Amino acid sequence: MNSSPSNKNSKTTIIALILLLVGTLFFTFKMHQDGVATEVQLEKEKTEVMNNLDEITSLYSEAIADNKVVNTKLVAALDRLQALKTELKKSKTSVSSLMRYKRKYFELESEMEVLLNYNAVLKFENSQLTTSLDSTQVQLNTQLVTNANLNEANVNLSKSVDVAKKLSIDHLEASGVIQKRSGRLVPTTRARRVDNLRICYVVPSNPLTEPGEKRYYVQVIDPNFNVIGSNTAVQFEETVLNYSYVTTFTYANLSLDVCDFVTSQEIDFEKGVYTVNVFEQSVLVSTSTFSLK
Repeated sequence: MNSSPSNKNSKTTIIALILLLVGTLFFTFKMHQDGVATEVQLEKEKTEVMNNLDEITSLYSEAIADNKVVNTKLVAALDRLQALKTELKKSKTSVSSLMRYKRKYFELESEMEVLLNYNAVLKFENSQLTTSLDSTQVQLNTQLVTNANLNEANVNLSKSVDVAKKLSIDHLEASGVIQKRSGRLVPTTRARRVDNLRICYVVPSNPLTEPGEKRYYVQVIDPNFNVIGSNTAVQFEETVLNYSYVTTFTYANLSLDVCDFVTSQEIDFEKGVYTVNVFEQSVLVSTSTFSLK
């Protein structure tokens, strides 16, 4: 029994449909495989772009931290870079978006070279300026120390000059004397024979002292710690001084011998040690002791 032409046509159609279905399935599978591969590749490239942006961020951060003077251009570029990284993390991966981010990355990379070179120049200029300022500060400190030393030296010199201007007393000597009718004086150490106490000293020559009238207050203290002589009190600011007598003389910058006498108010002078003090106002200039027996 022979097949009819209609049956043959049906078989041919079924075979064609089966082949078409197999081809469609293969094409669909192929497209799916290509899509997965493309997505993996895009993610890989996105990660690479992010790593490159991280590297630029690190370089900017180091440059900013290394420069004592804030580089506003570097700071602004770092802010743009951080914003771009945030945008890239949130974006959906696609060929068009990835190309846009790559293009921005290349722009930032070119800008980075210019900014880092500029920053290097700025850093060098800052170091030169710092060196110059340090040198200036050292010179200023040295000058301040020198000025302080000079001021101290001037003060010390002024003090030394003031001290040098002061009159001094040399060879302060005191003793008991017997006064003869002829006026001749005979030294004695016997208390009962003493008529007066004779106090002598030398005012040496001092060209730095201003000439004119000078005054010394002489204080004689007996063995009982009494001030003998006039025993007059005089006050110098907060100091009260009891003195035996005052010596006044005209000083002409030449060496001068000065002698004066103290007479006891008692019948006889006491035996023991006597102390003689010479004051210029309230300042003790010289002191000496002697004994009567």
